[in-house]
Amino acid sequence: MSLLLEKLANSNPTAIALESKDGLMSYGMLLAKVNHLALWLEQQQISSLSVYAENSIEWVIIDFACQKAGVIFTPIPLFFTPHQFENLITTAKPDMILSDRALPCESIYDEKGQSIQGLSLTNYVLKAPASDISLPIGTSKITFTSGSTGRPKGVCLSIENQFNVATSLVDSIGLTKPRHLCLLPLPTLLENIAGVYSPLLAGGTVIIANDAERGFSGSRLVNPQQLLMCISKVQPDSLILVPELLQVLIHACEQGWSAPATLKFIAVGGSKVSSSLITKARALNLPVYQGYGLSECSSVVSLCTPCKDDIESTGVLLPHLSAMIEHGELVVEGNCFLGYVGDESSWYQKRTYTGDIAEIKQSKIYLTGRVKNIIINSFGRNISPEWVESEVLACGLFQQSVLIGDAKPFCLMILVPINSEIPTKLIEQAIVAINASLPDYAQIKAQIVLEKPMQFEAGLYTSNGRPKRDAIGQYFKSEIDSYYVNSSSNNLFA
Repeated sequence: MSLLLEKLANSNPTAIALESKDGLMSYGMLLAKVNHLALWLEQQQISSLSVYAENSIEWVIIDFACQKAGVIFTPIPLFFTPHQFENLITTAKPDMILSDRALPCESIYDEKGQSIQGLSLTNYVLKAPASDISLPIGTSKITFTSGSTGRPKGVCLSIENQFNVATSLVDSIGLTKPRHLCLLPLPTLLENIAGVYSPLLAGGTVIIANDAERGFSGSRLVNPQQLLMCISKVQPDSLILVPELLQVLIHACEQGWSAPATLKFIAVGGSKVSSSLITKARALNLPVYQGYGLSECSSVVSLCTPCKDDIESTGVLLPHLSAMIEHGELVVEGNCFLGYVGDESSWYQKRTYTGDIAEIKQSKIYLTGRVKNIIINSFGRNISPEWVESEVLACGLFQQSVLIGDAKPFCLMILVPINSEIPTKLIEQAIVAINASLPDYAQIKAQIVLEKPMQFEAGLYTSNGRPKRDAIGQYFKSEIDSYYVNSSSNNLFA
């Protein structure tokens, strides 16, 4: 990226690369800041560095400086629990952490240093690791996602891995000099690559707002009105959303909010989105296009675009990739990650087995669910929960839905309404309408309606909005069991 950044800076040094409440930064100034920090990292003989801070221009500078200096960069999500934070540090073993706040797990570092010249972030020096970290050759970035356990794996990526995706996105989307507003936290690989690298490669401007400006606290949106104000103020060309944020924008439009006329492209990913929800969004002047990806492919694998659109699919494979189906599972070739930290058996694989059930038609990916999530009811019928859940979310009344029913005689749905004012009768009517479009074995025969969303901090959702199904099943076990024990077949199947 440093060579591409130099090219952009030399061709148009005064063009604005980054924008925040603190001011504007041109491509020329960005390059100067990156070079300055890269030199400091080399002088300090730093080999591995982590950042524990909210979105900022400095975050982006550090990312690029690490690439230029050959330093391994490991972003730390702010929403990680102390246990996950400590696991990340003991796994990635960075030489130091740069942070805008106090660190959890004080026992893992020796001292708090002074701020580095030119940065406001504080330098924390870690205790010397007991042993060298085991990494595949060429690792430039280690990305940790929340995953399905409390000990997420460190995915090792090369610079080439990341910029294959960024370049393909520029070519596929076709926006020139876009204004992109980063809504997701920058440790989220999707925002880091598609929301920072790609707009800059297209000669555009990346707008970086902090948590308060975006209405966020960690991974959670706590102030939807602030989010809407931020979007209206910035007037961006593009956004990246997870399905829950898309629901927020749709609901706001239905309540009278108008999306900026500047918006040309809104990418949504993280979990399956119903085609009817995309249709509804577009009718409200939200130019939504679904995509699909995973960290092991350096984020994006496929994407719908204005030129290649199919709302039933998650889009066309990016041009640097190829894919096939093996026993119903999507397998991707062409941009595999280098491997997991400390797991030599995973290094230098030629294929990525995604764990997703899919079909491929004319290079378009059609997802139906996760291999491990398939529900087999007590009558032996297979049900992909993502299918039913996406239909529920498409009605616009709910922000979360999780289907239960493995080895059970009927399906139960855990629901979180979009707001607390939705009456019970309206919820019941919505379920009746949804059931009318489903086969009998997949219909929702009971529901548990929650007042508050299931959260990452409680271990019930991943950071990108996917339910942790086993954890949810255990958390609500008594409520779920009571429905199956106390509900009679006559009532359920009437």
